[in-house]
Amino acid sequence: MSVLGGLYSGISALSAQSRNFGIISDNIANVNTIGYKEVEGRFSNFVTSKSVARNFSPGGVTLRPFYDPQKQGLLQTSDSRTDISITGNGFFVVNKNEDAGSNDTFLFTRAGDFTPDKDGNLVNSAGYFLQGWALDSSGNIVNGASVDQLTSLQTVNVAGFSSVGQPTQNVSITANLPAGEDNTVAGPHQTTNMTVFDSLGAPQTLTFQWTKTANANEWTFATGITDSTGTFNAIAGATGTIQFDGDGSLDGPLATDAFTALGAAFGAPAADGTFQFTIPAASLATSGAEQPNDLVVNLNLGAPDGSSGLTQFSGDYELKLANQDGSAPSGLDQVIIDEEGLVTGVFANGQTRAIYQIATATFPAATRLDRDNGNAFTITSNSGDVVLNRPGVGAHGLLRPETLESSTADTAEEFADLIVAQRAYSAATRIVTTGDEMLDEAIRMKR
Repeated sequence: MSVLGGLYSGISALSAQSRNFGIISDNIANVNTIGYKEVEGRFSNFVTSKSVARNFSPGGVTLRPFYDPQKQGLLQTSDSRTDISITGNGFFVVNKNEDAGSNDTFLFTRAGDFTPDKDGNLVNSAGYFLQGWALDSSGNIVNGASVDQLTSLQTVNVAGFSSVGQPTQNVSITANLPAGEDNTVAGPHQTTNMTVFDSLGAPQTLTFQWTKTANANEWTFATGITDSTGTFNAIAGATGTIQFDGDGSLDGPLATDAFTALGAAFGAPAADGTFQFTIPAASLATSGAEQPNDLVVNLNLGAPDGSSGLTQFSGDYELKLANQDGSAPSGLDQVIIDEEGLVTGVFANGQTRAIYQIATATFPAATRLDRDNGNAFTITSNSGDVVLNRPGVGAHGLLRPETLESSTADTAEEFADLIVAQRAYSAATRIVTTGDEMLDEAIRMKR
């Protein structure tokens, strides 16, 4: 009977509008939730079979929730350097567990409000741990052979890099050796001391002893480590001969003994006046039982005929510049994340180190992902397999550091939809009321 069919159609409308009301209410409740993607109630008619072509059998209406997990929300600035958002396609890969294993479920989210927890793990407000590829000291991905697998990822942790030092690799000296030095007096005639750092981050006093020879415009030098007692411990073979032009400029250092000229044949320095020598570990001063590694140093005394480096003018010895690029260990000052997802630790001594590479995930059918708590999504058979890559590569969007992606729910639009849903629900109640009255009239015909 068509009246009963109409009743069922009205009831289906009440049910659909009730669920639509729940969807709208959830959107309004999450209007300030970071990374939230609003859900849209999409209605479709339900058609029942009919026995003959001229009959109409009411079916009603069905509602299916629809959401686009990659819909771009507005970006808002943040004061936290570990807050990040995605512009374009992609999701952050997260996990509920700090130590994600092969049996743990990886989740995907656009909520990038990550902060370090008590253990230094980057975790968002939903309690999910950010996943990335760990980098070695050279900046290479540790699990480089399996970067396309979720199991290659691990929780991004910044606490394990609380201290880092830089052994000295390059030394440069700019100084004036006095042209009037008395070579009849036993040398060394001048001394240059500077602090360098070994592989353990300990300071070492590197000493150069300059001695004027009997030859015109010629000096020799010896290199060594001066210990805490003031004793000069020469480095075997680390000696050289320096010659100057009559105008006081460096003519050409001659590499000898253990020195190796960089970029030139043995016996002459590189074009920029750079030599290389090794300080054996046994020559380095130690304060305990720990022994550092050998220290390989590039020494730059200035380019021949150049304005920098060593000179020989009349007057006194003058050290103008003694630079080295090593540093003692120091604590982590801040963490910076760039647009391509590189997590870099900046230390108090000015050193930087890339420690993680954040991965982003895309899917062939992102709208078929399943929703989970905390603005996260899970893989389904209809979403397709996950594709991992660095931000900005291929179809993967770039990151925007120090920003957060706002909820895509719009208050004005949701309230407008709420009014429409209320009116539609009221109209559906009239269908049920009218159908009840029509049935009542039919029943009264028998009386």
